[in-house]
Amino acid sequence: MAVSDKNEKFNHLYRRQRRCAELVSVNYCIPGTMSRCSAGLIWHEQKKCKYAIKSSVSDRCMHYIESIYGHCDSVDAQRGLGSK
Repeated sequence: MAVSDKNEKFNHLYRRQRRCAELVSVNYCIPGTMSRCSAGLIWHEQKKCKYAIKSSVSDRCMHYIESIYGHCDSVDAQRGLGSK
């Protein structure tokens, strides 16, 4: 019995979509640098971080503190660096 490659194409596509989905949500804390965020200055760039929460007072992540050079104030994001 001949095996169709339709399933193989589907599985390949599914694996690729899964990898892309994993890349969308990341931790932007910089390893080895005390509590720094590398996501960018505005919400549009920061919202892909899996620890991002929109600030109610500004167009940024509520954990991002620009006045101290992009400090990340998310304890969960900082802890997340050790779990990789």
